[in-house]
Amino acid sequence: MNSASDFSREVDLAIVGGGIAGLWLANVLHARGFEVIVLEAGRLGGQQTLASQGMIHGGLKYALGGNLTGASEAIADMPERWRTCLNGTGEIDLTALTPLSERYYLFADASTLGRLTGFFASKSLRGRIERLNPADYPPVFQDPGFNGVVYALNDLVLDTPALLAHLQGNLPGRIFQHKLTPGEVVAGDSRPEKGVELQIEGGTIAARRLILCAGAGTQQLLDGLQIPTPQMQLRPLHQVVVRHAYPHPLYAHCLTGIRRAEPRLTITSHPDADGWLWYLGGQLASDGATMSEGELVAHARRELAACVPWVAWREAEFSTIRVDRAEPRQSGRQRPDEAFAATTDNVVVCWPTKLSLAPDLADKVLALAGPPPPRPTADGGGLPLRPAVLGEPPWALQGKE
Repeated sequence: MNSASDFSREVDLAIVGGGIAGLWLANVLHARGFEVIVLEAGRLGGQQTLASQGMIHGGLKYALGGNLTGASEAIADMPERWRTCLNGTGEIDLTALTPLSERYYLFADASTLGRLTGFFASKSLRGRIERLNPADYPPVFQDPGFNGVVYALNDLVLDTPALLAHLQGNLPGRIFQHKLTPGEVVAGDSRPEKGVELQIEGGTIAARRLILCAGAGTQQLLDGLQIPTPQMQLRPLHQVVVRHAYPHPLYAHCLTGIRRAEPRLTITSHPDADGWLWYLGGQLASDGATMSEGELVAHARRELAACVPWVAWREAEFSTIRVDRAEPRQSGRQRPDEAFAATTDNVVVCWPTKLSLAPDLADKVLALAGPPPPRPTADGGGLPLRPAVLGEPPWALQGKE
C-alpha cells in the first residue's frame, strides 16, 4: 500500500503505458527537458513489447512482391536510427545493450526466388541487402543439408527485456504501477496550460498533456474519455515457441516456396536455460490466428521440416503464444505503414505499430508537444506510488501460471 496520501504533483506530460512506446517516449521527452511520469497498469512491456521478436528492421519483408512499397519505405531508416543509439550518438544512449544479432538474414532454396534475385541486386536496395558467399553463411547454413542462398539484411535483433530495463533505469522515480481509469481523469479545457488532472490513489497529478500509449488498453480509455477518434484495431497473431537441443541461434526470414509477399517463417532465437529457443512468426503466425494450438503446432512442424529440413525436430517441444497487435484503425483493417500520434485537446493518442518505429513515434509526439516550459530545476519525483516492475517474455511465463 502507499505510505502517503493527499499528494499533489505537477508534470508536463503523463504517459499511460509502459511498453516500448511509453518508455521510449519518456526517455526522449525527459532528455528534451520535459517533466514526465509513466503509469503502467501491469508489468512493463507485458502485453505486446515482450511478445515481439525483437527485430529492428528496415521493411524489406514488406517488399517481397518485388517492388518497394509505402510500408517498406516508411521504415527504411529505422535500423540506422537504432544503430546510432547503440553506438552512443543517437537520441537515447543504448551503448550498454548488446544485440542478440547484428544482422538479420533471408534464405531460400535455390529454386525459389525467381525475379526477386534481380530485385535484391537492384541499385534501389544497395546497402540494405547483400547476397552472401557460402563461406560467410551463419553456422545454421553451414550444414551440408542446406542447398540454397542466403542474404544479409541491414537489420538487427534486440533482447527486449534488456532494452526495457535500460529505458526504465534512465528514469528512476518516474515510472509507476497504476491502472488509470477514465473516471480518474478530470479534463481541463483545450488550452495546453490548463491540461488535465489525474486524481489517483489519494492524490492529484496535474499534467499539461496526457499521452495514451497503452496498446490494447487505449480504446477503453478513449471510450471512457468520450474521444471518438482515433479508433483502434487489433491484428491477431499466433506465434510458435520451439524448445530444442540444436546449438545454433537463427535470425532469418524463410522464403522457400512462399505463396504470397510475406516470409513463410520469420525466426528469432532467444536465451532459454543453457541454450536457445526459436520463436516463429511470419506467415505462420498470421495464418495461425485462426488455428487452435494443436493445429498450429502440427503446421509449424511441417513448415520447419520444409524450411530447415537438416535440423531434427522430432524431440523438440512446441507451444504457442497468441498476441494482439494494437494499431490505429485502417481502411479495410490493413496494417498501418507508420507510427501514429494524434491529439484531441490535451490528450495525445499513440500507437508505434511496431517495435522498430519507436523513434518515429517520438518524432511525431515531439512535433505535437511543442517546446518544454521553462523551469529553474526539474521536480525529479516524489510520488508515493508503487514503482512499476519489468515483465517477462511470454515464453518465460509458460508453466508458471
